[in-house]
Amino acid sequence: MQAGIAFSNASVCLVHGMSRPIGALFHVPHGVSNAMLLPAVLEYTLEACIDRMAVIGRVIKPELEGQDDQKAAQAAVQEIKQLCRDLNIPNMKTWGIDESRLRKVLDKMARDALASGSPANNPRVPTHEEIVKLYEYCYDYDY
Repeated sequence: MQAGIAFSNASVCLVHGMSRPIGALFHVPHGVSNAMLLPAVLEYTLEACIDRMAVIGRVIKPELEGQDDQKAAQAAVQEIKQLCRDLNIPNMKTWGIDESRLRKVLDKMARDALASGSPANNPRVPTHEEIVKLYEYCYDYDY
């Protein structure tokens, strides 16, 4: 319920929009597909929201208080990556998604992600081509 309230007030962005096609085409649970994408999408987005990611970094690691925003923002991304490792979040390859099948549907996945409207809410709004590249990057992403 709290997540629904948050979505109603703030909407969702790139991770969520890219996650939907993974679930629809490859039957990956939505939470897992979001987690698969989150670190790479944060890396992609970071330059457009360093100040906001720095706040998250300082909440996660209070010892970063007083450090520059770039360092604190990078720490937030690193901590999310570590969380994915700790939770054994698979990438698309280790989930069992066939790479040749993925390549055949990348264009559709990117179109569907954009059509969801969610990527337009991202601090760094991607193009169709950038979403395709992110899916390719995430296929065997190493947290």
